Amino acid sequence: MLTEEKQDLKAVTGMITQMQRYSVNDGPGIRTTVFLKGCLLRCPWCHNPETWNPEPEIYFHLTKCTHCGACAAVCPVPGAIDLESDQRINYDKCTLCMKCAEVCPYGALSRVGERLSVAEVMDEVERDMPFYVNSGGGMTLSGGEVLYQADFASALLQVARQKGIHTCVDTSGYGTAEDLEKLIPYTDLFLYDIKLMDDKRHKEITGVSNKVIQENARAIAGRTGIHFRIPLIPEINDNEEFFRQLGDFAKSAGVNDIDLLPYHDYASGKYRMLGREELFYKKDLLPDEAVQKFEEQLKGYGLRVTVGG
Repeated sequence: MLTEEKQDLKAVTGMITQMQRYSVNDGPGIRTTVFLKGCLLRCPWCHNPETWNPEPEIYFHLTKCTHCGACAAVCPVPGAIDLESDQRINYDKCTLCMKCAEVCPYGALSRVGERLSVAEVMDEVERDMPFYVNSGGGMTLSGGEVLYQADFASALLQVARQKGIHTCVDTSGYGTAEDLEKLIPYTDLFLYDIKLMDDKRHKEITGVSNKVIQENARAIAGRTGIHFRIPLIPEINDNEEFFRQLGDFAKSAGVNDIDLLPYHDYASGKYRMLGREELFYKKDLLPDEAVQKFEEQLKGYGLRVTVGG
């Protein structure tokens, strides 16, 4: 039985975009990944742009639209729906009332973002308990930035721990030390994203400093599990100098595991569905030999390195 305090935790709510069951790249074993909404970084290659805004948004799927006009008929704002536009929604006028998504018969318009309680999330997570037990898996919190909803994340992690579920947090590390402390005691493994080591370039490209990110990484190491996850981005960090700095930092911080995640362009359609311009697209991916070169460079520091998750 949960204590009274734990029962209260189950009433805490948060905003999520989806719960992805049977995930195999978000920590050990088979996992359920919960994607939290809200992030202050603006990485131009981001694969989850629907998680930036902490509030609900609308996806428009052009290929599902039949021009039936149901959306325009219920929209309360003149000009917010344009049936002649391939974007369909005029976001300068749209108030995100969600009426169009509610009546669309073909799912061409759909809501992105739902407020759920810890109890509702855990009901879904617990469905796959046998898979966690047999594979060494569990629950992973991702985003967005998990630290953006630190109280909700902490409540989820505490309840999962109470139920014997292995916990992972996939984070950029951008948040206050106080918010990070809410997560550390209940997290078995941090999957810690490192994009760039140079603070000036980090600010220019992501919009925020990486000083607190590096400080938080040091705060985690030695207290619980931590892997550095490196999105390997063409023309951003695909150079020997970055990996030299990364290797030095990992050793000084006491982090021994590095996961290299080569860039892919699978998220291109998400930007169009959100009515946003895609700011980063690379047709030519990094060749395998380049990835292998960086892998060997990091192994030269005595680090354990994996590629692809």
